[in-house]
Amino acid sequence: MGLGLAFKAFIKAFQEPEKAKQFVEDSALEPKQVESADTAHLRLLASLQQTGRLIDFFKENINGFTDAQIGAAARKIHQDCEQVLEELVTIRPLKEDKEGSLVQVPKGYDPAEIKVVGQVKGEPPFSGILVHRGWKAHKRSLPKKTGQQSVEVICPAEIEIK
Repeated sequence: MGLGLAFKAFIKAFQEPEKAKQFVEDSALEPKQVESADTAHLRLLASLQQTGRLIDFFKENINGFTDAQIGAAARKIHQDCEQVLEELVTIRPLKEDKEGSLVQVPKGYDPAEIKVVGQVKGEPPFSGILVHRGWKAHKRSLPKKTGQQSVEVICPAEIEIK
């Protein structure tokens, strides 16, 4: 909730305390609905961890390693994670033009697909330099949640018994 809306709600409750009291009492009586959280992002992270050990790489303190060691590890992680992304999400560029090329932003463009930056004046169409091609998911086939595993667990601890 925005600060302005919160302030307006406070003033309204201050002006009409009986209505505010009734609202709070009615809200307390309504059964709370448990939302089924979308955990697709966690399943994707789990796949990236399982195949490419991406989380391990991000959480590792790399200060003690040489650039060559980090580069070798990053190359393998990059290859494995790119394969997972291709299999599960299939990400493609939004713009086929090369970065650095001159492109047109048409009138009525979708701001979710095109972020116009710089010295923007007037109304589209605009002409500008493509800084980033953007990404779009063309296929989404994340694995479904199975079993009773906690949704917060991305990767279980692994213990070798000897």
